[in-house]
Amino acid sequence: MAEEKQQGEEVVHEPLKKEKKSLGVSLPLMIGAAAGILVIIVLGVILGVFFASKFMGVQQSGGAEQKGKTENVSKSKENAEGEDEDYLAKLEDIALMETGRITTNPKGAASVFVVVNFGFEFRLMDKENDEYKTLVKEGAVNMEHPIIKKMMARIRSTLNNMIASYTKEELLEKRPEIPELVKKELRPVFRDYELQLVNVTIQEFIIQE
Repeated sequence: MAEEKQQGEEVVHEPLKKEKKSLGVSLPLMIGAAAGILVIIVLGVILGVFFASKFMGVQQSGGAEQKGKTENVSKSKENAEGEDEDYLAKLEDIALMETGRITTNPKGAASVFVVVNFGFEFRLMDKENDEYKTLVKEGAVNMEHPIIKKMMARIRSTLNNMIASYTKEELLEKRPEIPELVKKELRPVFRDYELQLVNVTIQEFIIQE
């Protein structure tokens, strides 16, 4: 009986010993796992701070760039307004003149006629020049003035040659650009007579076949 009892006790105590042994092995694993989780959390925080600071830097850079663009647009508007004010302030000095009708043939079309009339806005470069004092009076140009007569002969010749250098199709295609082309071509002519060409307008533009 005593032997059976001892054997029974041994059978009962063996599982407890195994359980304690099992608990002793899992504890280091739990500590390792906890340490691993802690390392992951720390790395996550560090990476989060890094990317957040980088993102904020990009936002600040974009904001500065946008601010710069806004300032540039504002300055451009101010400059444009300033130029308009300068132009309006000098309107009193502007004189108006027309070429009158000029008739010529476009390039390669002897049976086609182009009739044009251009308007010019210009100002005197030297108001104190006595020779020019009778050239313009209250914006009206004295077309009989010797300087105007000489200049108008060159203007009409230049325009004839210019129009004759384009075909009918080219003239129709370039019609919106013609005032600027004429302005570029005639500015040196006006300058030769101490006049500044400010603007060119088309008063008449007809193509007849």
